[in-house]
Amino acid sequence: MPDESCRTCGGSLVNCSLCPSCKKVMQQICNICGSKTQEQVHSSCLYLESYKTRNGMKINVFVPTSSKRREINHKNSEKIHTLRNALLVFGIVGFFVLGFAIANYFDLFQSQTSEGQIMKTSISQQSSQNHDNLPHGSFENCLAYGSGQSMTITCPTEYGYTYKAILNIPQKLASEFSNQVFSIRGISVVEYSDGSVVLQYHKNLYTTSFFAN
Repeated sequence: MPDESCRTCGGSLVNCSLCPSCKKVMQQICNICGSKTQEQVHSSCLYLESYKTRNGMKINVFVPTSSKRREINHKNSEKIHTLRNALLVFGIVGFFVLGFAIANYFDLFQSQTSEGQIMKTSISQQSSQNHDNLPHGSFENCLAYGSGQSMTITCPTEYGYTYKAILNIPQKLASEFSNQVFSIRGISVVEYSDGSVVLQYHKNLYTTSFFAN
């Protein structure tokens, strides 16, 4: 409990020193005899720090806790600031990498879709431009044997017999083979009522007609 009067002469006390942190009274002095009261150190405001002099002597000094805390907080804020900048840079780089990856994926998907649509459109346009008549018959999974200027097509049917036709070899199809004699399978045939025939091989269309002996 703080003193209310001087323990030496009973005189009144006045403030002598204040706490540098909380500004409360730490020590009082008698205005009659000049005696000082015992210094009341605030443990929550001050801490004891040791220093060495040039002569090697060790002295203890009370230092405000607030300054020490400011120093610690400053160091912690620098670490947090550095870590935050590193995370920010990493996030920005990751965002751009993810954006490029998504853009490349959508470009690939769009190009594949466009190629499929273009192929369907070209088939329908070629069929509509070159063949106004309805198809007379269509066959799939056919075998073709080429020799010279003609090729023989053999196709399975749903009626128990085999479709067979001798056709002129399209020049574009013949250019895919190094020899004049060749055999291929997996070819599709569409025969139109006007006597023209369309072959489909490896997603490519070839227009031809029946071979005239």
